[in-house]
Amino acid sequence: MKPSSLEPVRALYDASAGNYSGMMDSEIDLPMYADTLGRLAERLVGMSGPVVDASCGSGHMLARYRERYDPGRPLVGVDLSPAMVALATERLGPDVVVNGDMRDLHEIEPGTAAAVIGFFALHHIGTDDMVPTLCEWHRVIRDQGQVVLATWEGAGVIDYGDASDVVALRYTQDQVRTWVERAGFVVERCVVDPVDDMPMDAVYVEATKGALPNP
Repeated sequence: MKPSSLEPVRALYDASAGNYSGMMDSEIDLPMYADTLGRLAERLVGMSGPVVDASCGSGHMLARYRERYDPGRPLVGVDLSPAMVALATERLGPDVVVNGDMRDLHEIEPGTAAAVIGFFALHHIGTDDMVPTLCEWHRVIRDQGQVVLATWEGAGVIDYGDASDVVALRYTQDQVRTWVERAGFVVERCVVDPVDDMPMDAVYVEATKGALPNP
């Protein structure tokens, strides 16, 4: 089974942007985000370049990173949903967020980003697109830069109930780790943890850019 195409996914997030932003007002205070962003900031000490959120949603992750951990670093947010882009722009300011696809970061020059983060969006990418997407992230990250991602762990489709008929997929820890390594990253941390008030666990990966392997 393949995930839904862009248009229904975009429509889903346009329709839910306000509710999502309200949820993230409290969710961003979870220890998981503090731990992850704090470790990222420590690894980026002395490294120039922006932190790119390839699926920035309402901008909460980038805003928290700037406010608490790395206030002087440039930021770039990318999101498929114009409604999310509008909310993220309100939160982050002008000239930070662009409407785009996490699979194609053409706005960013090769080897210029200190890190790319992507939280809970890879479930909209099919297996055939996963390594090319992560290779695109590898392209924009500078040597020894970081990738940090989270996605829903398991197998099969995600059940949105009555909220949407969008098809999105769960992936196992081993699948995600393998894809990240195939894209040329060295995995430093890969764990599965439960998510409060959700029937699914999540897999979290933190990795460093290495050399892109030969095809």
